[in-house]
Amino acid sequence: MSTFTDTKRPPLPSDVNRGVTPAANGTRSTTVLTADCEFKGALAFSGELQLHGRLEGTIESEGGALTVGEEAMIKAEIRVNDVLIYGKVQGNVYATGRVELRGKAEVYGDLHTNRLAMDDGVVFVGRSNTLNGKSQPSSDFSKMFTRLGASANKNANGAAPAATPQTSPVK
Repeated sequence: MSTFTDTKRPPLPSDVNRGVTPAANGTRSTTVLTADCEFKGALAFSGELQLHGRLEGTIESEGGALTVGEEAMIKAEIRVNDVLIYGKVQGNVYATGRVELRGKAEVYGDLHTNRLAMDDGVVFVGRSNTLNGKSQPSSDFSKMFTRLGASANKNANGAAPAATPQTSPVK
């Protein structure tokens, strides 16, 4: 049951600096739940968590990094700093740092984060929202056409287009 020699594991969050606070001895604490592990309930962790099994409930960590392995199946609300998903997740994800959907990831739920990265081919069914506290860009495109003049602005606002003078052919 040793996962440290498992050659099929996805890259660890520690492979790329994710800003997790190091433990007192200067190294990061990594917890691994293997593919033969099933867990039901509330899971809280610090440091890094690699989840390769099945979990139903909630996952929480302040400043922690979660990796959902390819074989993992998660039915939970997730609240962490960073999350890297290779497996299947059903539930909403709240990440103060970054959400990454990689490989054959499948996510069924809403993503709440300010940074999102997604590989081609992943399955994402839900909504992507920015976290509260960050300003959202304006979705007002009414001033998009600046060179077309007032008649184009009226058309964009739903008014009837201005009549254009008809010219009769010269005989």
